[in-house]
Amino acid sequence: MSIFDRTISKATSHGKTDLQRVDYLDGWRGLAILFVLIDHFFIFGDSTDFGRFGVDIFFVLSGFLMSKILFVKRTPLGTFYRRRISRVFPVFIIYVLLMCALSYLLKLTEEHENVLYTLTFMRAYFPIGQEMVNTGLPIEHIWSLNVEEHCYVILSIVTLVAVLRGREYLALFAIGGSSIIAFYYLSTQTDLPSASFERQSHVLLGHLMISAGYFLVRDKFAPYVMSWMPVAAFFAAMFCYTEMAHWTMSWAFTPFFLAFAVNHLDKVPDFVKSILCFAPIRLFGIWSYSIYLWQSPFYNYLARHDVPFELANVVGFIGASVVGVFSFYVIENPIRTYLNNNWGVKKEEAEVTKKWPEVERRKKNNPRKNKYRRVGDSIKVIDGKKTVLNNAVF
Repeated sequence: MSIFDRTISKATSHGKTDLQRVDYLDGWRGLAILFVLIDHFFIFGDSTDFGRFGVDIFFVLSGFLMSKILFVKRTPLGTFYRRRISRVFPVFIIYVLLMCALSYLLKLTEEHENVLYTLTFMRAYFPIGQEMVNTGLPIEHIWSLNVEEHCYVILSIVTLVAVLRGREYLALFAIGGSSIIAFYYLSTQTDLPSASFERQSHVLLGHLMISAGYFLVRDKFAPYVMSWMPVAAFFAAMFCYTEMAHWTMSWAFTPFFLAFAVNHLDKVPDFVKSILCFAPIRLFGIWSYSIYLWQSPFYNYLARHDVPFELANVVGFIGASVVGVFSFYVIENPIRTYLNNNWGVKKEEAEVTKKWPEVERRKKNNPRKNKYRRVGDSIKVIDGKKTVLNNAVF
């Protein structure tokens, strides 16, 4: 086993999870964070918006995964939220509190007074009239986390609407489409400055929701998808973030291009999968959340405006990567692993037992017919039939 394989194996171990890890999806995350870093530290001017491209790559992957967890696996909402909290909150809270503490102690800005709005993912909306951009504190990039968290709530509500059972994609497409229309309306039919709404969730749900909806119907189109199509869709989306494309294309067309691409990654040629599975790209994907959080101070103070010294952008890129990796191994992954292994575990096991009482009944009544053995953290029942429930196989 190579050093990269050992590093990946260690980095992808974070306790109980909702889904099995797929190598090329780590690579997709890696592309996302690399586009953000390249845009922030090596592309100057407005010729491209690859930073936003990278974030939207994250969004469609999140929609793909959350749809599978909530609408296919039917993960209980308690488990769903515990997993999301253990994934997002610990390093996020530490980052926000540290930035606000530095702001207060060094008198950098008054943005620290809005710490509660930031911690509750509502900073893009409150205080009313105070925009999230150019606050003097590197928290502007948290808008994307706001969108993610708000989408989690919306998706979980959709799971509770009984009339939508089996037709959730209709609601998801409607929500995503409405978000695109709302952005167009606010951009063209009102006098509102774009900074007042362009980082608010209600106009940014499109990528995640459309990807989540398409996941539920993708099998109907899969037989007609050729290997080159997801790759072409990815590059078509990439073009939309350049100055050659009309300004509406990056938010009107790319949700569909990128949703199609990520949902059919299993169809791409082997050489494309080999690129996505390339160990360094996978590692950037595994580390991506921590890197995304901690790159912002380096970007704001070393590369965003006037470069303070020669090669400051290179120093910023390296610094963001190193601090992000440090955060992953010291904060993010240890806390996530602990919470996943200890928070609500007994309750989850009780829910499984309650949902499948016939398993216990068969165990007592047919001891010879059914053999039980431990598989990781679940129990496998062998009686000629297999049914999947979360990480357990019955």
